[in-house]
Amino acid sequence: MRKKLCTLLLLILFIPCYGQVSENMFRCSLRDKVGNLWFGTMGAGVYRYDAFSGRFTNFTKEDGLNDNNVESVFEDKAGNLWFGTDNGVCRYDGKTFTDATTKEGLCKYEINCIEEDKNGFFWFGTNGYGVCRYNPVTGAVINFTEEQGLGSNGVQCILEDKSGILWFGERAGGVSRYDSTSSKFIKVDGCFSSQIMDIKEDKAGNIWFVNLYKGLCRYDGKSYIHFTHEDGLCNDTIDCIYEDKKGNIWVGSDTKWNTGDGGVCLYDGKSFTRFSTKDGLANSDVWTIVEDNDGNIWVGTRGGLFRYHSPSGKFINYTHKMNIHN
Repeated sequence: MRKKLCTLLLLILFIPCYGQVSENMFRCSLRDKVGNLWFGTMGAGVYRYDAFSGRFTNFTKEDGLNDNNVESVFEDKAGNLWFGTDNGVCRYDGKTFTDATTKEGLCKYEINCIEEDKNGFFWFGTNGYGVCRYNPVTGAVINFTEEQGLGSNGVQCILEDKSGILWFGERAGGVSRYDSTSSKFIKVDGCFSSQIMDIKEDKAGNIWFVNLYKGLCRYDGKSYIHFTHEDGLCNDTIDCIYEDKKGNIWVGSDTKWNTGDGGVCLYDGKSFTRFSTKDGLANSDVWTIVEDNDGNIWVGTRGGLFRYHSPSGKFINYTHKMNIHN
């Protein structure tokens, strides 16, 4: 009897929590060319926030997504949206979702990131299987791994900078650059940890590297500058970075991996301003940041979606509004 009672208590305690958390975990985001916002979740597919009506629409496997765990979202030059999921790649043309993994033979792995280079090739970073490069003209898919010089087969982020250099942030190998002449990857040394979660280029041409355990690293083309918790960062464990229209840098941190305040940091070029649960965030683990057409900053966390209200300096919880207009 006691064993049955313990089992029942475990079910009551854990099952509802799992369902609630999985639907509120926001993994990635994007503002498309029209101005709509897209939010990928772990377990609930993807949400679109209409820039004109202010309504949310939820898309899941029932609508054509190949998986409800969405790790990345990318818009190509033609305006198609690409979703990296735990089951490969899915493409959306504005009307229909196509499982590109099945139809076009793309990587059938967990896709952490997507990039389109200046030649029109698509690069897909995977969770443990290196990088897949796709030529949409010929349909050819090439898989690059540690054998071609990648520091790790877990690739978390990809950036092609303004000069055409492709940078790869890895889960256990730091940073690599792709040499198109040799079709090899070259390890880059800088103020990096072994796990790079995000890479972004700002308007001034600086490249920012997000370290999972070692703060931020900024490269100006000549040297690296290192920012840590001692410089005002919320936490040395960083997950994402975003530059707004004004040139401010927003940084999301993750407290589950390290000690510190967590939440969001705003860098104005001189100092950091911290935002945490006391400023309206229900969760200090921030995984994605995006700006809408009106200059509002949206933050996706482990526990919901929030929009920054600049007059009050507080974040407003939008999670409860996301199922109203489906």
